[in-house]
Amino acid sequence: MKYNLSIKTEKENLKKVRVFLEKILKDLHVSDIEANQLILVVDEILANLMIHSAKNNDKKDIDLTLTEESGEITFEIYDYNSPYFDLTQHEDANLQDLVRQKRKGGMGLTLVKNIMDEVE
Repeated sequence: MKYNLSIKTEKENLKKVRVFLEKILKDLHVSDIEANQLILVVDEILANLMIHSAKNNDKKDIDLTLTEESGEITFEIYDYNSPYFDLTQHEDANLQDLVRQKRKGGMGLTLVKNIMDEVE
């Protein structure tokens, strides 16, 4: 099965994505814990795109595709208007450094890479 959703880069659309994913993952009989983790991952990636890549420009489009095949779920996120960013080359955040720096944020992509089986 393949499911698609297109949104504008407006933070208000994150709720629309969460509701979209909740319904699909429930229909696919994904456990609540796994569903919450998957929704968190997609939410984090989209929020980062909206804040950092799109620079809060609500005129840009993002397409999200969820594919389920033989019990394996794959997410594809297409951001057509932003520069290329290779998530696999992102250095994982060090929690102790963030605490010392009293920095808010910075753990999102590390969280994504730790929850997902594979990121490319």
